[in-house]
Amino acid sequence: MSSQVPYARLVGTWKFWLAAVSTVEPAIDDATLTGWTEFGRTDGDQTFAFTGGLTALRDNQSTVPQKHIRPDGGLDVSGTVVSLTLENMARVLSKAASDVITATSGAVNVKEMTFGRTYAPTQYSLLARGGAIEPTNSMSAYGIGPGQIWIPKGAFEGTPSMAFGRAATPGLAFMFHAEWDESQATGYEVGNIIMQSS
Repeated sequence: MSSQVPYARLVGTWKFWLAAVSTVEPAIDDATLTGWTEFGRTDGDQTFAFTGGLTALRDNQSTVPQKHIRPDGGLDVSGTVVSLTLENMARVLSKAASDVITATSGAVNVKEMTFGRTYAPTQYSLLARGGAIEPTNSMSAYGIGPGQIWIPKGAFEGTPSMAFGRAATPGLAFMFHAEWDESQATGYEVGNIIMQSS
């Protein structure tokens, strides 16, 4: 029976940050994260789903495929944000934090966000670092060290719902779709994942 390095079994959660489209990926040990805004606390599972199945190419001379191609693909990130500031709500609704304005209601200062949305969703860069549970920020499969996922361009789905109730904690379920960023180096158009290895 083979043994496995315990770190290779990843546990924990990721923290998310957002920035303007095509924001350069920070170094994995950069704690300042200049230009990045923390997205807020999340609850429940966080999913990174690679989409796009293979299509089999066949001909009449064989009963098995001769070749497979991937005609489409993508990367979707999902989770539930429970930091329900209007700025976070705006982002998940495909808007921008700048769509939240300061106003007054009677004699009270308020923040306001309208529900109207435009045709084109606001795009962001997304950064995930793990894990939030461990003070060492360990999400590397190679030892106690950090892990990081960077997506240079993408947009939120923008169709969330919130459930309020006596025994419920409201949260906004989000879906972030990675988009092709042609300004990146070859192979990095959709981003990457890095883990500390030593």
